[in-house]
Parts: sequence; C-alpha cells; structure tokens
Amino acid sequence: MTEIVQLGLLVLTGICIYAGITHLLLALHRQSNVSQLLFAGLCLLMMPFSISHILIYQAANEREFIQALNWNLSVLCLFLGLFPWFIARHTGKQPLPLLIGLSTLFALLFMVNLSQPYSLQYHHFDGIRTLQLPWGELVTRGIGDSGAWTYLTIATVFMVFGYALYAIGERYRRERRGTDLAMLFGVGVFLLASIQGILVRLSVIDFIELGPFGYLLMVIIMSAAYSRELQLHLQNSERRFRSLVEQSPFSIQLLSPDGFTRQVNPAWEKLWGVKVEGLASYNILQDRQLAEKGVMPYFEKSFTGETAVIPPIIYNPVVNRIAQEPSRDRWIQGYIYPIKDLAGTITDVVLMHEDVTDKKRVEDALRLIAAGVSAETGEAFFQQLTLNLAKLFDAEYAFIGELEEKTVARINTLAVCAHGQTAADFSYPLAGTPCANVMGQITCAYPRGVQQLFPEDQLLVEMGIEGYIGTPLFDAQGQPLGLIVVLDNKPLEHIEQVQEILEIFAARASAELQRLRAETHIRRMAYYDYLTGLASRAHLHEYLSQMLREVKLGKEIGVLLLIDLDHFKNINDVLSHDVGDEVLRAVARRLDKVVAERGFVARMGGDEFVVLQRICTSNLQVAEEMARELAHQILEKLLSPLYVGDRAFNLGASIGVVLFPENGEGELDIMRHADMALYRAKHLGRGNIQFYTLEMHDTATSRLLLEDGLRRAIGNGELELYFQAQVDINGQCIGAEALLRWHHSELGDIAPEAFIPIAEETGLIHTIGRWVLDQACSKFAAWRTAGALFSGHLSVNVCPWQFSRPDFVEQVRHVLTKYRIDPGRLMLELTETALLLDLDEAIEKLTVLRKQGIKVSMDDFGTGYSSLAYLRDLPLDQIKIDKSFVLELSSAVEHPLIESMIAIGKHMNLPVIAEGVETEVQRDILTHFGCENFQGFLFCRPVPERDFLKWLAGP
Repeated sequence: MTEIVQLGLLVLTGICIYAGITHLLLALHRQSNVSQLLFAGLCLLMMPFSISHILIYQAANEREFIQALNWNLSVLCLFLGLFPWFIARHTGKQPLPLLIGLSTLFALLFMVNLSQPYSLQYHHFDGIRTLQLPWGELVTRGIGDSGAWTYLTIATVFMVFGYALYAIGERYRRERRGTDLAMLFGVGVFLLASIQGILVRLSVIDFIELGPFGYLLMVIIMSAAYSRELQLHLQNSERRFRSLVEQSPFSIQLLSPDGFTRQVNPAWEKLWGVKVEGLASYNILQDRQLAEKGVMPYFEKSFTGETAVIPPIIYNPVVNRIAQEPSRDRWIQGYIYPIKDLAGTITDVVLMHEDVTDKKRVEDALRLIAAGVSAETGEAFFQQLTLNLAKLFDAEYAFIGELEEKTVARINTLAVCAHGQTAADFSYPLAGTPCANVMGQITCAYPRGVQQLFPEDQLLVEMGIEGYIGTPLFDAQGQPLGLIVVLDNKPLEHIEQVQEILEIFAARASAELQRLRAETHIRRMAYYDYLTGLASRAHLHEYLSQMLREVKLGKEIGVLLLIDLDHFKNINDVLSHDVGDEVLRAVARRLDKVVAERGFVARMGGDEFVVLQRICTSNLQVAEEMARELAHQILEKLLSPLYVGDRAFNLGASIGVVLFPENGEGELDIMRHADMALYRAKHLGRGNIQFYTLEMHDTATSRLLLEDGLRRAIGNGELELYFQAQVDINGQCIGAEALLRWHHSELGDIAPEAFIPIAEETGLIHTIGRWVLDQACSKFAAWRTAGALFSGHLSVNVCPWQFSRPDFVEQVRHVLTKYRIDPGRLMLELTETALLLDLDEAIEKLTVLRKQGIKVSMDDFGTGYSSLAYLRDLPLDQIKIDKSFVLELSSAVEHPLIESMIAIGKHMNLPVIAEGVETEVQRDILTHFGCENFQGFLFCRPVPERDFLKWLAGP
C-alpha cells in the first residue's frame, strides 16, 4: 500500500525548504524586508516539524514515539513563538507586551516539553497503537490522558491565531490589498487544520493531523501573494525610476563599460541638442576636449568601480562635433558612478551633467559683492561699497544716500563714486527726482531716457545720465532709511540681474546704517543721562580722565564740585517720583545755565550732580577762591524758588569741592576726595560747602580701619560687657546696666561714641545688638547659678535700628527662654529716637514686652522731644535723666529743668533714675528734687564682670 501520508509530508518538507530558501534570498537581497526573513524562518521550521511527524507515524515502540513527539512539539513551540512576530512585522500591528508575552509563554512551554516524561501532550501515557487509515496505510498513534500543560498550549495557540486574524484583517480593512486577503485566507485554512490536529491529539478524532498540510496550503498562498506583491513593487519601482530619469532636470547619460552611449534622457538632449541616435559612433573615453580639461582620471576611477564628482569645467560645444546646441561656452559639473550586478561586475556607468553656468556667474558676481560689502565699517564701508558697485555694473556713478530725519524730504549722501573715484558728498531734495519714487517704496529702474521722464531733476542733466536704477534702504521695522542709486550716461543692460545684486548691496548697507545709528544711540545712552540730558557717570569719568591729563600738561588746576540736593527724598516720597523727575530736570537746566561754557555738568545718579571746570592758573589760592565763588553761585541758584507746574520748591544743596591734581593724582582719587568733602558738608549741616583737606583723608582712613576692625571684633573676641551698678537713695544696689566696650588688638580701647555710629551706619549694629543681649542674659543666668548677691534688674541698651526690626520682640523672648531668666528682671533701655521713629509700632511692641513682664526704661530723657503727650501713651517703667543735665548741677545756680523732669516722673508714677552722678553735691541736689535712684562714678564705675561681682560682695 502506498504510504500517502509520509509521501505527503516529504513533499511538504521539500516545498517548505524551497519556499524558505527563496524568501531567505529575497530577504538578504532586500536588507530592510524583515518580514521575508521571518517567513523564511517559519518555512524552514516546518521541515523538522514534518520529519518529526513521519517519525511519530513510523514509531515501532513507545520510546521512539515519545522522542519523536518531544521533537515535534518543541519545533511547534518555536514555530508558534516566531509566527506572531512575522504577523506583526507584516501588518504593522506590533503590540509589544502581547508579542513578548506570547514568546515568553512558548519559551516556557518549550522547556516544559523537554522536561516532561511524556511531552506536553500527555499527563499519563498508556502506550501506542496502530491506526489503519481508510486507504490502508498504517500509522502509529499514542494512547494517554492530556494534562494542564496540554490545555495551556492549546489556549496559547488560539491566542496566536486570534491575533494573526485580527492584525491581517485590520490591515486589509485599512489598505484593501489582495495580498492581505490571500494571507487572511491562508491563515484561516491553517487555523482549521490546526483545530483538526488538536482534536486528533486529544483523541476526539481518530485520524491523522492535517495541521502540516494546512500550513503547506498557507505557505503556497502566502508565497504566491508575496511574489505577486514583489512583482508589482518591481514594476512600480521601474515605472517611478523611469519617470524620475525622464523628468529629471539633470542631464543623464547611460554608458556601456567601453564608453559608448546606451541611453540618454530628454534633459540631456535639450542640453546638447543631440538625439541618442546620433551618438552611435561617439565614445566618451576618446573625447579630446575632456582629456584636455583633465576629466579622464574621474572616468577611469568610475569605470573601475568608484563614484566620482567631476568639478565644474568650461566646455565648448563647438569643439565637440556631436554637440549642436547651444554654441556658447558652458560651465558643466558632472557626477559619475557605476552600476553593478549581483556578482559585482560593472554593467553600466551613469554620467549626470549639471549646467552650472549661471551659478558660476553668480559666484563671480558674489565675489565682487563681497568686495563691495567687505568688513570695513562706517564711512570707509560706504565708500568701498559705491566703488565696487560702480565697477560691478561698469557705471559712471553710484551713491548711497541717507534720508534727512528732520525734513524727511531731502537726501544727504554718505558716499559717492564718480568716474571710478570717490567724490564729494552732496545733498538734494527728493521732489521731482526718480529717487522720490524709490524712497521708502520699491526698486525703480529706468534703463534709458531717465532725463526725459524727470525733466525737473537738474542733477540728471548735469551728469548726463541716461540709465537709472535705485533701491530703498529700510530698517528692521520697515521704516525708510535712505537709498542706493546706480547711474550711467549710457543705457543700463541686464536690468534684472542688476536689480537683484543691487538689493543685496542695499541689505548690507541698511544693516551698516542701522548699526551706525544704534552705535550712536548706545553711545548717547551710555554718555548722557536719559532723564536730564546731562552727561552720564560714564561720560564724566572719560571727561575727567582727559581733563586730568590736560591740566597736568598745562600746569593748570581743575576743580570738581560734587553736589547733593537737600531734602530731595521728601519730594519723591510725598509728591511722587514723576514730580521728583521734573525737579531734577529743572535743577539740571539751572546748573547748565550757571556753568554755561565754563565747564562740564554731569549727573552721577539720584540727586547727585557734578560740575567740572578748568582754571587757567597754577596759583592754588586763586583757584580755591574761584572754585568757592562758583560753588556759591550754584548754591544761590539752587536756593531760589524752583517752579514745577503750579508748585514752587526751595531746594538747597550740600557741595563737596576738590582741587586737582594737588589733592589727587588719579581719577578715582579725585572722586573719592570729592565724596569725602561732600560727606563732611552734609555732616556739618545742610546748605554747606566743604573743600577736601588731608585731614578728611585721615578721618576717613581711621573710620575705615574702625569699620574693618568692627566687622571682625565679635569673632576675635574683642568685644566685652562692662557693668555699672544702679543704687537707691540708701546706696543699695537695685540694678545694673550692661555697657559695651571694645578693645582693638592694635588701637587699644575704643570709646563707644567712636564705634557705635559706625556700627549703625554699616548695619553691624544688628549683629552687635543681638550679641549684647545674648551675652548680658547669659551672664545674668550665670550669676544666678553661682549665687551672686544680685537681686535687682539688669538694664540692656537697645538702639533704634535694633528696636525697629520686625523680629525684635521674638529675639527678646527667645533669649529669655534660652537662659530661663525672669522677664521682670530685664530692663530694656530705649532712647526717645528709637521710640518715636514709629510711635504706633513702638507702643505695640512695648505693650507686648510689658505683658510678658519685661520692663522698659526711656534712656537719655530730656535730650529729645520729651513731650508729655507721647509719655502719656508709651507703656514705660522708668525714665532716665541724661548725664549731660547732671553734670551741670551745682549749688550756685537753680536747675528748673531737672526739677521739672523729676516732677514729670512723679506725676506719671514713673521711677526716675539719674545717670552720670559723680559728686556728692550732684547727689544731694537730685535728692532734694525728689530723685531716689542714681547711677554714676560716685557709686560704681563701669567695670568688667569679675570686678562687678566683687563690688557686689562688698569689702
């Protein structure tokens, strides 16, 4: 009996091998076609799948059957793991999570299949049996029960086919391609055959598996579909390629390996005026002109297998007997490359020509343009541009004109070229000239007869102009700047080319003109104050540097006046900055009027002005008198009423004056000395004039030294607290005041009167104030721990700046909590100045402090306003009479002021303490007036902590 099943499987194997090799070659030939490569892999996998089926059907015993079944299912796992990737690549539906999941699942099934004793198909294997097919052929079948792995495999198979049918169906619905329809049919047949095979393996159907034959049918259908698609693709590619060649603007010539022409495109025939039939005897490798031009090495290179680019050469068609049109010389650039077959043999050589004649002419023109728009700037640039412009167009005249800003009806030339030479600039009105049509509009060209068109333009007549072309210049916002004009006494030729190049020149000229205007504007902004129009700080420094050099050379004397307006801040704060700006402009006008031509006026910024004047004398005394007179004139002018709108202002000023070079050899020295003199003038009172002296320098140097030392004082441990006792009328200690002392490592002891103002001006007072409060409370806590004989309060001075800080109350609260101090034993001493900076805020802060138990004393009572009105509102615990009043006490005179102060305290139920008590007479007078508390040298001097504790302990 013929073995039909085995023979069919062998035929299936052969067909799949053929299909696999075919599609593999197609995939390798077309490197980007991955779907072909995957399909080839599926076909080749069917070979071991079919052979394993043959071995199953021929198995003589159980071992051979199970071994063949293992190989069969392993190959099936590989096949089904690869099949979804093929579908995904072909259809473009690539759900990576699904594809990776299926591949992972089949890899797992592959390993399980090899590890199971009876493969994936059987959970329990009972043996084999022989099945006789209807046509008499005998095949071996297995007997056993299927397990969970079997059903997992079946479920996974259906997932694969479900995805394949969905993906191919979606592509067919989207593109309606016959290939996809055929593949959909093939996969459907394969699915039906696979279902039959599954039923056979589950012993539901007692027959052979038709799955391999279903796949064979799918392969045949898919291969036919792929072949058809490939054929159509090749036809379309050939059609597109032929259209590309025939419609290409490049001249294309197909050459045989021996140099004869096989084919040309219409562009080649149009370029050379020859039909392909006329090239039968022409061999390009024997072209004498090409050999003379040095082109043959490029041909030799390409005819041996390399691609080459032939640089532009001048090719004269007249010399070539086959070329009929055109007769003029041309610049030709070539591209030559070989075409090889699969074996690497050169079958054809493609030569592409490009006519670059116009391109070369443009390049030549651009070289002249580059010369015309060179790196020169300013006047030299415009002159060079007109010279090159006239040369480029072989014209007699060319000029660049700028629109006059004031009249906007007149042109002022920036550069003129006449007869190849730079000529003098001129100016002319636009009305009645061709330039009127150009200005701010478009390029206008009058190749001939321009005089007849514009008879009112006398300039055209005088110059004998026949041809005219002009193009406008615009800025970045499209506003007209000027124009460029080319004129000739003969008609202008090639007007279109002239126009294009002229517009290139115009663009570059516009950029340069804008750059010059921007440079002028920037210099104006940098050198002149935008508000007042006076010279700026930068201009001042440049002028001062130049003036310093001149006075040194001329042995003259220069004077610099630094002027600061008095109370100008009040104008800004009360009347707004707009009014303040108007005042500054009015002041600038007055200064400029006073100085006039005699000197130089600048605004430093804010409300500071500078006046510079050169005095033609070497006599310092004369120069000082003249400088003083100028300062008084300025001061007098500024003191007179100044009107802004309907308001009148009476401004004053402080003026610092410095003479140079005697008092400063450098520009920075002069400015610094003027600033010192101004500082001194303001310090002595408003409306003051001060000349710089060497003493000011010494004072400033000393102050700078103190400021620098003060910044490092805390870190260096140079600050220390002294303590001075406060006693009652019986001499008993009721408290102590913490007093700050500074011992400089080089300068020694420095009085608080010397460094406290510096600390306040530099802002260091905040750091120092926090340090004093913290140190005072720290020592107070230590006294308590050590059992010191101190039961009174500790007074700590608070400066106005420290008290005005928003976090001052929190600072005090934090320190008290940190050192666990009874708030009732801390007395904060504040001056009237500190309390009256913002009375409402002061009352609010003091109320919060006193609610926490902290006491508040008004220090230096009597030196400020001492108004009963605010004393009534301020929550105070004590008032302290300043020592300046106590020092004046004597038995020889009456002292109603101190008596009144003590009376005020009693009237308001506020304890009064007098500081600075040094004699018994002072104490007795104060006692007589009713004062019961004292502080001063008579009782205890300010001493370090250890000495104060000894004083407390007594003798």
